[in-house]
Amino acid sequence: MNLKNISFYWLIYPFIMGISLSASYYILTKLNFHFSIFPFLALYFSVSKFYYIYTKNGQAEDWIKPAWASFFLGIFSYSALQGMLHPELGSNLLSIIVMLVLLIWFFYKLIFGNKSSQA
Repeated sequence: MNLKNISFYWLIYPFIMGISLSASYYILTKLNFHFSIFPFLALYFSVSKFYYIYTKNGQAEDWIKPAWASFFLGIFSYSALQGMLHPELGSNLLSIIVMLVLLIWFFYKLIFGNKSSQA
């Protein structure tokens, strides 16, 4: 897996799904967030478009791990952002650490790829 093999859509749609899922969770569970329909619409459209791309592509086995990493990166980045903007919600140390570990793993895999599959 390197930058030439993976599609941009396999990374951006799971990231948008993660951000909108986390935003929907914050809207429904936190008291100081006002209700908005836009995170739910973004979640619906990104899931439907990603499902369409997933069903049309036959090479999905190699691209699932970066898609999951991008999804969790979206979830933890939004929660780190909300923890920074609203410190009364609690600490955001765990979400920042998980986000940084995912970013390091993600960019390592994209730059260096799998050494076992290239041999």
